[in-house]
Amino acid sequence: MFSYIGSIYNNLTKISLILLYLLILAGGIVRCTGSGMGCPDWPKCFGMYIPPTSVSQLPENYKEKFVEGRVEKNKRLSKVLNAIGLNETADKIINDSSIQDAEEFNPFKTWTEYINRLIGAIVGFSLIFIFISSINIKPFNLKLFILSFLSIVLVFFQAWVGSIVVSTNLLSGLITFHVIVALIIICNVILCYYLSSKHSKVEKTSLLSYAILFSLFLFLIQMILGTEVRESVDTFLKIFGFENRSQIIENLGSNFIIHRSFSLFILIFQLFITYLVFIKSKHNKEFKKITVIMLVLIISEILVGAGMAYFEIPRILQPVHLLLAFMIVGLQFYIYLKNTNIKKVNSL
Repeated sequence: MFSYIGSIYNNLTKISLILLYLLILAGGIVRCTGSGMGCPDWPKCFGMYIPPTSVSQLPENYKEKFVEGRVEKNKRLSKVLNAIGLNETADKIINDSSIQDAEEFNPFKTWTEYINRLIGAIVGFSLIFIFISSINIKPFNLKLFILSFLSIVLVFFQAWVGSIVVSTNLLSGLITFHVIVALIIICNVILCYYLSSKHSKVEKTSLLSYAILFSLFLFLIQMILGTEVRESVDTFLKIFGFENRSQIIENLGSNFIIHRSFSLFILIFQLFITYLVFIKSKHNKEFKKITVIMLVLIISEILVGAGMAYFEIPRILQPVHLLLAFMIVGLQFYIYLKNTNIKKVNSL
């Protein structure tokens, strides 16, 4: 039976999930508008808690000042990387000449990045509220307490990774890691939501559970491939410029071809899962509805991806593509939980 505090906890997880997906969308907008370096420092923006709206609000030597700060931070980071054996990455950061490039102040990019950070801060507070709520659940539940605390640890770690992304001028590979951590945070909050929710009975089948888990694994690979393709796009954008986007697709190479072809395999496998749910099992209407939503999301993701390829990577589609990918992974994970025997928190 649900307690009052348990109900609050469950509602907070739902709010946090909405905020997390809003943050993913904001991050996608930052990426597609090239606003990642709109704030050259972290956690402040141009040394201010509320960023400037005009270059006149900045000192004349603002470029040199923030480049120096970034270089010093990267030196400290390189020492840490060398200490743990990541010498190649450390050398890459130290010898990256682009880190010395000063960003021109652009109010649109600055405020786009700043809003993204604000949403991130709100997400952090929402996860703190979840943790506080987990402490007050009676009787005390260790599982929810640990998972809630883990969310806070992960989101602060993610914020630190974000600061490194900024200081290293969007270092390739680090962005992929940033995405992976974001996925872990979302899945952890989904698990908290699932464990604190009431669920109608679902017929649990081993074949379907394995199929869903394999589908989740496939899509995680697809997301990593997509992130690598995106990093290649960023590289070619610097070479060809945004005006010559048609040349970018032509030069993306094997990663893009694999990413594009793999999406069809994922779609076919999802059709197989849909077949299992509707034909080979007796799942309830709610489970069938979620499965259909998943199929629609995957088809939408493929169509958006095709639109990006055939219409020269329009900026408006890039954050949508990213958001859909995160929604698919989250829903796949939730479907997997519903079809397994993971014990829910009965005391809530």
